[in-house]
Amino acid sequence: MAIPIFFILAILAVLGDAEYVLYNGEVLMSGQNLTNGPHQLAMQSDCDLVLYNNGKPTWRANIGHKGKNCYLGLKQTGELVVRRNVHYTLWSSNARSKKGKYALVLDGSGALSVLGTRRWSSNNQKEIGRPPAEGEHRPVVETEYVLHSGQRLTLGRKLVYREYELAFNRCNLVINNTMSGKTLWQTNTKSNGCYLQLENNGELALKHVNQRLWSSNKKSDNGVYIAVLRFDGRLAVYGPMLWSNVQNKTRSDYGHGQGQIIELPSVL
Repeated sequence: MAIPIFFILAILAVLGDAEYVLYNGEVLMSGQNLTNGPHQLAMQSDCDLVLYNNGKPTWRANIGHKGKNCYLGLKQTGELVVRRNVHYTLWSSNARSKKGKYALVLDGSGALSVLGTRRWSSNNQKEIGRPPAEGEHRPVVETEYVLHSGQRLTLGRKLVYREYELAFNRCNLVINNTMSGKTLWQTNTKSNGCYLQLENNGELALKHVNQRLWSSNKKSDNGVYIAVLRFDGRLAVYGPMLWSNVQNKTRSDYGHGQGQIIELPSVL
């Protein structure tokens, strides 16, 4: 049964903490934003969609009509839309593909990208995160929870999204719920040294030197992909890239190459 859009808007209005990934089925309401370091994508109260770097605008949707009650949504076809009063479309990315699951990412370079469809997901049971207590304000998510194609996650590094953590226990890759202490998913691998890499074809591979210890066994054409630790405690791969606000964006634009993920301080 489909959830009425007004019910979804009401839920997200309550939860609206700044993050940098938006999934289809979610919306960015007026006054909310996606934030990644100095970069901020703001759905403004005048219905304009503007990307800022340290407070200076770097890109905007150039929505001619000003108004109220607008939101940014990501449709099941991967198309980004700004709508007013639920159904009236003011702006569209005009990029769409087959129906599926997509993700909008504001990356560390300040670029916006829509990736999908979802290629793979860990098979642990979905969790529903703890809602904010009455009067509680959750801090902005400041941890790294996205792995870009070509990047490696090495021993001692981790992805963290709120109470969920993707990390190595020796060479066993594990998703833990740090609040409950529960292990949600693991690769059950052993080795003397290893790293996780998101290949340029969208496959996740756990390796010791060049030997594969585990893989997602899901690959496609070379392109731009992401592996993201989601709000429901699952690790998922999206791609290739469907749309970006940067022309001719490639993997090298992320500026990471074969480097390590930088572990940022946890705000949990």
